[in-house]
Amino acid sequence: MRVTSWHQQKLSRILDKGIKMGFIIKCVSGEGYDLALPVSRRSLISRGKIVLNVNELTDNYLIMKHNVSITMQNTGLVDINNVFIRVYGDIDWDEPLRFRCGDVKVMERLERDKCPLNMCNLVFNLGKPMAPGSTFNYNYSFNLYYYPPRDYFSLDILNNIKDIIIRIPRSYGINGRISLGDVELTGYGSVRTSISKRYNIVHGISLTPPGTLKIPIQI
Repeated sequence: MRVTSWHQQKLSRILDKGIKMGFIIKCVSGEGYDLALPVSRRSLISRGKIVLNVNELTDNYLIMKHNVSITMQNTGLVDINNVFIRVYGDIDWDEPLRFRCGDVKVMERLERDKCPLNMCNLVFNLGKPMAPGSTFNYNYSFNLYYYPPRDYFSLDILNNIKDIIIRIPRSYGINGRISLGDVELTGYGSVRTSISKRYNIVHGISLTPPGTLKIPIQI
């Protein structure tokens, strides 16, 4: 109030809106507020979901399809027209990446010679500008190889992520089993693991870039 000279009601409305959008938090002490993410960041993943499913298996490897669904908020001051996606690891080069946002559908072939060190950096147009303060959804899928007895899936934290859930199957084939090792998080935020009937579950909360979430998979 002292800095802005705003009326108490106006200030309260703005603070409440900032809390609902996810970039203002109440201090732990209960007195005062703080920023939940750096002001330089243009977007916030308010909810993310990644589901891995076994597409193919042999005695030597599994191929798992990764289905990624993102709900993003534009927390910047200008429109967002594109999203950046990074895919890396033991990529299934025979399977294209499929992207969708509203009416926009793109099938992008992943090519080894365009992805140095098996890392593909892709940019997709959203089809229309996403205004400041707006929320939008997009999803994409791709395949990776996994090799027993121990491999891993990792996620680069390139945006502020308020909430993300990663589901990895607990079983495959007739007797195949998958479990998780100790999950590693670099950067700020928290992560916890749990188990459902079908999936190993990793739940990340308030993840801030730069960082990486590494999930060891024991096959």
